[in-house]
Amino acid sequence: MKHTSQNPAPLLVKHLARLPQGKALDFACGYGRNASFLASKGYAVKGFDRNEAAVAFCNEKAQKEALPFTAHYADLEKETPFTDKTFELVTCFYYLDRNIITSLKQALKIGGVIVYETFLIDQHRQFGKPSRRAFCWEHNELLRTFSDFRVLFYREGMIDEKGNTVQVLSDAGGTWVAQLIAERMS
Repeated sequence: MKHTSQNPAPLLVKHLARLPQGKALDFACGYGRNASFLASKGYAVKGFDRNEAAVAFCNEKAQKEALPFTAHYADLEKETPFTDKTFELVTCFYYLDRNIITSLKQALKIGGVIVYETFLIDQHRQFGKPSRRAFCWEHNELLRTFSDFRVLFYREGMIDEKGNTVQVLSDAGGTWVAQLIAERMS
């Protein structure tokens, strides 16, 4: 399921008030739906993505709307284009490469918060998408991965496009996700 909507992720909107202000990193920012939202709320946002067209779109939109958001091209699987303890907020939506998790953690200042949402293994099992199992978190894996952080919110389950919980036995459809909001303590 590719998110082409320009609406920000409901998880981010719902929990915005609990997130620290300042510099934000939107990792795998795509076409900037979350970065643009954060920039419109006063964050100085850096986005990184390996889609050159998406990066160009983001920068054009940010300039046109005078948003404090700059997107940068980076091959996210080969480089870590940011430094440690730089950001108050890190967001990552619908991207999973376990090799970069340590870098995302270290990018946060002490007291900084990460907001992470992506596919749960049930999405792959039930719908065959994403096609690679490696792009999905196993049950409780995201929670365990951030066991060294203070977990502020965690949920696994099926959601609709508005972020509402979907009953698994309904015909409404939805997406299986793991969601986490956690604070770096040390």
